[in-house]
Amino acid sequence: MKPCLSALILFLTLGLHAKVQAQSDSSLNSTPTVGFGIGSIKLYGDLHDRKYGSPMTGNAAISVFLKQKLNDYLAIRFTFMSAKIRGEERSIQRNVNFETTLRSGAVYLEYNFDHFLPKNRKITPIVSAGLEAIKFNPKTDIANRDGERYNYWSDGTIRNLSENSPNAKNAVLIQRDYNYETDIREIGYNPSVTYEKRAFVIPVGVGVAIKLNDQFNFRLESMMHLSFTDYIDGVTPHSSSEFIGQKKGNANNDHYLVNSAYLSYNFQKVAPADPYDDYKKGIDRSPIDYLAIGNTEDYDGDGVIDLIDQCPNSPPNMVVDSVGCPIDSDGDGIPDYLDAEPFSINPHLTNGMGIEVTDDMLYESYLRFNDSTLKYAEVINRSFGERKKNASKYRIQIEEHRSGEAPKDIGRLLSLADMEKLEQGNNTIYTVGNYATVSQANARASEMKDLGFDKVAILEKNEEGTYVNTNRDIIPMSNTMASTISKDIVVFRVQLGAFKNKPSDNLFTGIKDLIVVEEGGLLRFMTGSFDSFESAARYKLQMVIKGYKGAFVVPYKNGNRVTLESVGVNVLDSNPLIGR
Repeated sequence: MKPCLSALILFLTLGLHAKVQAQSDSSLNSTPTVGFGIGSIKLYGDLHDRKYGSPMTGNAAISVFLKQKLNDYLAIRFTFMSAKIRGEERSIQRNVNFETTLRSGAVYLEYNFDHFLPKNRKITPIVSAGLEAIKFNPKTDIANRDGERYNYWSDGTIRNLSENSPNAKNAVLIQRDYNYETDIREIGYNPSVTYEKRAFVIPVGVGVAIKLNDQFNFRLESMMHLSFTDYIDGVTPHSSSEFIGQKKGNANNDHYLVNSAYLSYNFQKVAPADPYDDYKKGIDRSPIDYLAIGNTEDYDGDGVIDLIDQCPNSPPNMVVDSVGCPIDSDGDGIPDYLDAEPFSINPHLTNGMGIEVTDDMLYESYLRFNDSTLKYAEVINRSFGERKKNASKYRIQIEEHRSGEAPKDIGRLLSLADMEKLEQGNNTIYTVGNYATVSQANARASEMKDLGFDKVAILEKNEEGTYVNTNRDIIPMSNTMASTISKDIVVFRVQLGAFKNKPSDNLFTGIKDLIVVEEGGLLRFMTGSFDSFESAARYKLQMVIKGYKGAFVVPYKNGNRVTLESVGVNVLDSNPLIGR
């Protein structure tokens, strides 16, 4: 042990000399480093006569340290550790156990091989040596909580009487409680009852530090602690046989190995890069003027180049802000040129047109969608936007089919705003118009023939209320009314439901102008004809109140079913009270 102590004194002397030199170097970063670590502690003592064993097993140990750099290659470190060590030996020769809390404070000198390694390295090997003071207090578990001593029998059991006792046949089995309550020194198991429960230790070890950034490091370390005491486990060559049986302890001092992982933090302030150092390294950190070297094109001509234009497709002649976006005075996300209320008081409570949503609007919307009294349904019915019909006697037939037979081009029929379906006998007749005179009916019939309908006929309403074919010749008209299937006209209808199999006939009782469309293997039931989404939405709401929960608005244009978005209806428009 003396050669180890001499080497340690020499090592610490070199460290103190290095610190004196370092204090004269004002350029040295002198900020301290703190670290916290967890690991395992392994005792090499008298139990099992342990001189070796796996270094990766043992009890838990917690450490903290404070480190100060002396120079580029040496540092001094103060470490505090707390651990609980427990040992058990169960054999034929002896049965002995102990537990001790071990606390220590140590000072180390570290060397990091800076003489041989690159300066800007991420991984640094470290060797350490120092001087440590420890405090311990070994205790043993020799009796249970009832005060019965443990007697270990050769058959492996624990009993309340010795196996050699005259009353051994009356012995009963007992179990250990693993409560280490008996102080080994005070009970007199060693020759002295006044020996110190403190000792000096020489720790030596190796480790590696991994740089995470300028202030955080990760550290792995394995440290062997060579103590100057044989009492850490309470067992010595001179311990009483009552305690350790017939097998004596070894003549070596108790040593322990600690393996730890640390996370450390350095309190240094990270200084900005030195321009002169950058110059020497050929690094140019000056900001780049992208506007000076970039493309100066302005696609939308708003005066803001495309490189910084956040709205590069602004409408022509539009007033924009500094990033090229149209002015939004109230900040509701809708530019002024599209905002119906460009100066809303509460811009976060506006609808898709920029109109502020009031409490009354929200409350009425809630009442309408949750109405069970039909109070609001009556209001919707009065404002229903279906076209007003004249009291007349002539209609124009455009298609005729057997009942239950669907037309081949139902989309073209649904695009006619005034198309209605008549059920007469075994036939279904699709008609348009409602006229008081034959001349008016003839003009519409001529238009339908020009549009390609080949079953056009003028129908007349008789006294029984049914329509019959007048068999009149349709006279071509040179100046007919504007086409009702023009590309500029959108017809909105309400789909009540879609079914794979035909539903019960009474499901749609009371729904007039019901049209069945067979499409994609489904039967789609539609009703109504409207020239605006608002009118169709209100009628849809009336259908929802009647029980058709899946009702929704469907637009037709130019003979085809189209999407709501394609005809200018946005998300909020689906609510006829809050939408436009």
